[in-house]
Amino acid sequence: MSARRALFGSLVAFLALISGCTSQTASAALPSGAELLGKSAGVMRSVKSTHFAITVDGELPDIPVQGAEGDLNGDGNAKGKAKTNQFGQLLEVDFVLVDKNLYVKGATGGFTKLPAFLAGQVYEPTVVLNPDKGVAHVLASVKDPKTTGDDGDTYEVTGTVPKDVAAGLVPGIGSDVAGRFFVAKDSSQLRTARFELPGKNGGQAAVEVVLSDLGKPVTVNAPA
Repeated sequence: MSARRALFGSLVAFLALISGCTSQTASAALPSGAELLGKSAGVMRSVKSTHFAITVDGELPDIPVQGAEGDLNGDGNAKGKAKTNQFGQLLEVDFVLVDKNLYVKGATGGFTKLPAFLAGQVYEPTVVLNPDKGVAHVLASVKDPKTTGDDGDTYEVTGTVPKDVAAGLVPGIGSDVAGRFFVAKDSSQLRTARFELPGKNGGQAAVEVVLSDLGKPVTVNAPA
């Protein structure tokens, strides 16, 4: 009986050793988070256009937009649809941003050009490609980046984004935030960025930015 127990104990120890070695090998096989984000930051600085999808989970104190999807280019022009919370009601609008002029269209009627002072208060998705405020700047500024996953096509990297850097992309940030970044293996392009943020009235919120069709030409014209 003692011999069987000894054999069983040895087997458990052996399996634990294999499991531990496998785990360490898998972890060691992942490239460093700093290397991945540094390379991706360089690549994203050269991106001149993209399709974007921005989702807000929860409520942010300084951004009424709950989500937006569309196309933007390096000239700072964009077009698409946005969901915005106005007086407790969620509205979907079409928007066009050309030469810093913002045009919006609701469920009825045509496009309306917002006054300049109002346009400046609306979150502008074009900041995403801004090399000084957008995703390239964020990627280059992440503190303690760690590669935490590999889904076959992308690496997942987590880290902390300094508040001043995060505020360039998401206005109103008053503290450092946790970030998750998914970087394409084949191109080092950023596919997804997710930020965990303090929300309205002490709650929690998150902003997720998904990019696709990077480099595909995007032309935006002011509504007729």
